Amino acid sequence: MNRRDALRALLATLAVSPAGLPHPAFGQARVPRIALLTGGSGASLEESMKALREGMTALGYEEGRNFTFDPRFGDYDRERTGKLTAEVIGSKPDILITQGAVLIAVAPLTKTIPVIAMFSGDMVDIGIIKSLSRPGANVTGIQYFAIDLVGKRIELLKEIVPTLKRIAVIADPGHPVLHLERDAAMAAATKLGMSVAYFPVKNPKEELDAALAAARAAGAEALVMFPDAVTFQGRERIAAFALQHKLPTVSGWGSFAVAGHLVTYGPNLRSSWVRLAGHVDRVLKGADPGTLPVELPTIIELIVNRKTANALGVKIPQSVLLRADRVIE
Repeated sequence: MNRRDALRALLATLAVSPAGLPHPAFGQARVPRIALLTGGSGASLEESMKALREGMTALGYEEGRNFTFDPRFGDYDRERTGKLTAEVIGSKPDILITQGAVLIAVAPLTKTIPVIAMFSGDMVDIGIIKSLSRPGANVTGIQYFAIDLVGKRIELLKEIVPTLKRIAVIADPGHPVLHLERDAAMAAATKLGMSVAYFPVKNPKEELDAALAAARAAGAEALVMFPDAVTFQGRERIAAFALQHKLPTVSGWGSFAVAGHLVTYGPNLRSSWVRLAGHVDRVLKGADPGTLPVELPTIIELIVNRKTANALGVKIPQSVLLRADRVIE
């Protein structure tokens, strides 16, 4: 090797970033652009975005150097979200991360852009992927819906308040897995000798207060929130109503407990967002998303809000406290 060839080899080596991608400073490759599309708000996804960036950093990526991040938020406005969906797909990002139900709108619009989804639903059930192990097409990601958790949440309520006879479910009728969750809730409640009434809420600004009032009028002794965009958006109002009327509550995401709900049992979403960076890394390095298995939750957490319990006059059994991953005092 002559001196000129040696210099070229050295430059080629230096041009590779720690993540295995060409370094843009040497002009050898365009910096990959990762778009994120959600119907939610920037404030509601702030911690998730931090977790995703942490995951990318841990894998050797540096934002602005070997990838750019372009998040778009629909702010719970369907018209705005629809416009953003068209804009983002039209801009042809190298990877599109979707959060929530926007995946359903995105999937039929592109078969070429790699889509990595964070989805609280069953992607197989709604026909977006062929199987969890081999999704097919251009979609992969993390699915944090697990049907067995629905019954366990109701069992938790009964364990905390053994006298419960009637519970109310508050949920978005448009949620992709509502039918699965309703069936599971009915089965669990019936097994425990309880009845269930369902109160749908499409728009939390216009319908939530009426649904909560109807649940109380129907004799509900506790509230079950299916974890979806509607109940998430209204979680603080639901918690305030429940405290006012002494109603224990349960849901599936830790943010509900932080907002004042009695207990939550479900996936640790922050860890899932960190893990999502691994999917991004593999796709950036050339993996076909259709061959990357869709992951299920690996960390399930039980969070108890003892401050809320005290306000409700509910004594949390020691058996529950010992299993809790976090107790909010």
